[in-house]
Amino acid sequence: MAELHDALKNLGMVDWSDVPQDNVAEYMQHAFAAGELICNSVPPPANGEPFDASKPHLEQPNTAGTSKEIHPSSVRNFPTDAQHEGLQKNWGKPYKFDKTKNPQDVALYKMAGKDRHGAWFARRSVHEGMGIDKFRRAMQREFAHSLSVQGGAGAGAVRGLAADRRVESLGAEGVGKLEVYELSAQFPGPTTPREFIPLVMTTEDALSEKSATEVQGGRKYVPRHFMIVSRPIEHPDTPERTGFVRGKYESVELIREIPLHPVSAGGDGTNGERQKPAGDAKGDPELNPVEWIMITRSDPGGGIPRFLVDRGTPEAMLGDMTKFLDWATGFGDRVPDPEEDLDKQQQASEQNAKAADTQEQPTTTPAEGVANTSPDHAPKRKPATEPAPQQDGIMSKLEAGLDAYAPVAVSSGYHNYMHPDEEDSSSSSDSTSVNSFMSAESMRDSPEAAGLAPPNASTEALSLASRQSSAELAFAGKAGDKDSTNPQEKEVLKVAREREKVDRKLAKKRAEEEEKLKKSQEKDQSEQDKVKEKLAKDMKKAEEKHRKEIEKLERKKEKEAKKLEDKRRKKDDASKLSMVSRERDEFRGQLDSFKRENQLLLGRIEELQRENTVMAGKLGKLGGNDALKAVHDELGEGGRRPSSMDSKRSLGSVPAERNGHSKEALGL
Repeated sequence: MAELHDALKNLGMVDWSDVPQDNVAEYMQHAFAAGELICNSVPPPANGEPFDASKPHLEQPNTAGTSKEIHPSSVRNFPTDAQHEGLQKNWGKPYKFDKTKNPQDVALYKMAGKDRHGAWFARRSVHEGMGIDKFRRAMQREFAHSLSVQGGAGAGAVRGLAADRRVESLGAEGVGKLEVYELSAQFPGPTTPREFIPLVMTTEDALSEKSATEVQGGRKYVPRHFMIVSRPIEHPDTPERTGFVRGKYESVELIREIPLHPVSAGGDGTNGERQKPAGDAKGDPELNPVEWIMITRSDPGGGIPRFLVDRGTPEAMLGDMTKFLDWATGFGDRVPDPEEDLDKQQQASEQNAKAADTQEQPTTTPAEGVANTSPDHAPKRKPATEPAPQQDGIMSKLEAGLDAYAPVAVSSGYHNYMHPDEEDSSSSSDSTSVNSFMSAESMRDSPEAAGLAPPNASTEALSLASRQSSAELAFAGKAGDKDSTNPQEKEVLKVAREREKVDRKLAKKRAEEEEKLKKSQEKDQSEQDKVKEKLAKDMKKAEEKHRKEIEKLERKKEKEAKKLEDKRRKKDDASKLSMVSRERDEFRGQLDSFKRENQLLLGRIEELQRENTVMAGKLGKLGGNDALKAVHDELGEGGRRPSSMDSKRSLGSVPAERNGHSKEALGL
């Protein structure tokens, strides 16, 4: 899907300074490659027959004289490149139309844009009755035809847009043509005309082998075709004109044949070397069905809501197809070359430019009889600067009030009521073709979008007009009482009565329109309330989900923190246990050492006790008192000479005391 929207970006706004005028060939080739991908992404109509098992519906080429004689063919083109075919799912399901609104079995699709500039619309259909060559020449002639027609905005338009001036024209041999046009369109009713400045690139060599099929001999055959790529452009020579609202549109249009006849063996069949096969008229390649694909998106400017534009686009695209087929089939056997009447085109362009400069808001009259009349012989429209014929004062004021305040349907009905001999302009090409940007129903649903006054203002104006009409009627009645035979007063009375009748009808119609508008607004408000309620519910669900996720994360965080704390505590306990174990082992080692030392000391004490006993005995035998005194005298003077008994007791008690003290000190 991203690939398709990347290709659609090649239809966006561009500045003339960004167009490489010294290398337009590469610039156009890039645009045509994107156009091929976009066209191949549009799904074909359902319930078709494969081209290699089909036969022409007609026996002679170019037999159609009107769109009603164009046959909607069930032949389907050969499969395109698998990559392009995979993009067809992006368009979704086609619109459903009544057979009366879609006599050509057009498959029409809508796809949301990814750039916030509105939805894209696409149509794809197959036709028999007009060959590919005539089809192509008619498309090349469309803007050239409107260039040759003098008049106001939209003069000479075939499908709603008329070329007022050709600003630039560049070409690259073997690639195509690049042109910049100044276009205009006139909406129905008292709305401001629109102007468009498109960069238009055309070619007969846009398709690659991704759009080819195998024919006799296993060769790749690219069918004859013609592509138009249009994108809005900012050009320094096209400032906004006074009295116009600048709009923009983007589109890709492709026509290509579906070959039902064998292709000749000459040429490689990949770049347009398609020779006419030998045989009778039944083998004429102009009998091949023509597939017509168009992808478009438009913005008429002026603050018209996008949903109103999107609402009217599908049916308007079908109406544009009918208008073009009626116009193209009216040429007969020869379609004029687009450069055939350059002088006439230049003259009409200059006249249109002068007319636009001398007025604040150009207006045009509806086109006349384009269905069955050759466009180059169609009657010219009246220039926008030509004054309207003078009418009776009362009626002209009333019609002016209608134009200023009444909806299109009301003013058109009044015009037909007061002028029954004039042709109904509602069937003209302009009013239908302009619906490419906004339908009449959309205009009715949005008075602000259509440039109408607010409902309160219009009602007040109509009430004032009704009171004025009643006063004039009373005056006319009094005048009739004085002189009922006066023809002029009778005419005034008649006109006043007619005016009051029209005022009542207009007020009633306006009330109905306002009621419809009110219901529509209430419906829109109800839909908005539903959307807001749904959004609030979704937000509440999202917040609840978010809260639960946060609580879940908090619980997980607490759980992990608890695990970490337990792990740390276990580690500390293990560390303490290890330290206690080391201290215990150290104390045990010291205890063992003390025990060994105690054993040694005990042994030494016993040995000294034995020696002491022996010495005491020997000293007693030898006259121990004198000997002990001598000993004490040697050890220190002034010491008390112990008695023999004290000496024995002291000598005898030494080991025991030492032994007892040692045992207490060691805790034994």
